Amino acid sequence: MKNILTVFLAIFALSSYAQTEIENEPYEWPYSMPIWGKKAAERGYKIQLPYGLNVNYVYNRMDLEISSFDMSIGDDPNSTLNQLISEYVTLENLNFNNTIARTSGMNIRGDIWLFPFLNVYGIYTNSTGTTEVSLQPRWFDEDGNLVISLPEITSIVDFSADSYGFGSTIVGKLYKDYFFSIDGNITWSYSELLEQPAVFTVLSARVGDRIRFKNGSMLALYVGGMYRGFVNQKGNNGNIAIQKALPNLGAELLPEIDRRVTANNEEIASLDPNNPVDRIQIAKLEKQNEILLGIETAVEGLLSSDVNYGIQKDIINHWSVQFGFNYEVNQNFTLRGEFGKGTGNDFVMMGMQYRFGI
Repeated sequence: MKNILTVFLAIFALSSYAQTEIENEPYEWPYSMPIWGKKAAERGYKIQLPYGLNVNYVYNRMDLEISSFDMSIGDDPNSTLNQLISEYVTLENLNFNNTIARTSGMNIRGDIWLFPFLNVYGIYTNSTGTTEVSLQPRWFDEDGNLVISLPEITSIVDFSADSYGFGSTIVGKLYKDYFFSIDGNITWSYSELLEQPAVFTVLSARVGDRIRFKNGSMLALYVGGMYRGFVNQKGNNGNIAIQKALPNLGAELLPEIDRRVTANNEEIASLDPNNPVDRIQIAKLEKQNEILLGIETAVEGLLSSDVNYGIQKDIINHWSVQFGFNYEVNQNFTLRGEFGKGTGNDFVMMGMQYRFGI
């Protein structure tokens, strides 16, 4: 057991983001946590106070990709209206261009150093955000001919969410004041728009250096990478009013459908049904009108009802470069800041940590 303890204490640093220093003289550790804390103090390692409370402001922006989407009205998926919806309101027809999620809120994290090198924590976040969706609906007939296409429609849906989770951080010493940390957590986010929570995981690794000041404070600067992704790959179900989610859909689509049907009928009236070439064109236009009226019925039903939907989405780019700082004012107070940037995602965190012992 002593050999194992010696190895761990030699390899791992003993405070958040490895802000650890070795004293010249052993000292007495008055707390029961972390495990092996007393032994570490006997070897001259300075240990961070075992319990911590973090309050942070967190901002996230992520570009998302929608890989599956369906919707229905009521409890009967085989109703005539739902059959029209499943035929004409599909992922391909809606033609999503961009989906951007933005969230911001306060994050509270309670943690404990279980071992001098291993921190475990629980997270609660209350956040508000928006989902910005851009789509350019279009429909084709059986021969691949374009029946109707709309200009790009952009919609922004507001939401709020409560998130709960847990995670762990391992810290270690590299050389002199250089350190590394590896962190992972998982959270469950509950929103009024979703029937099931969105499950999200974050993995990150960082390396950095410490700067010590004469007044006893310490600044740690670090850089690293972060991976973020959804865990529930089957997607989520929810309920929403389409008028709220896509307020411009009816105003854009329904008048255009009426215009196209009228134009098709006028062209049909000008053609000779006894002419073989005209008969082919008449059949084509009548088929287009059938599609257009089916789209109109489906959309009118959606616009007048709350809609059950299923959606599967993922982050387009899971990775970002992270850089940040920890400024340890004293053994009780630490100021934190971290910033992340990747293609299609941004991350900002600013906060304060209070540590104590029992």
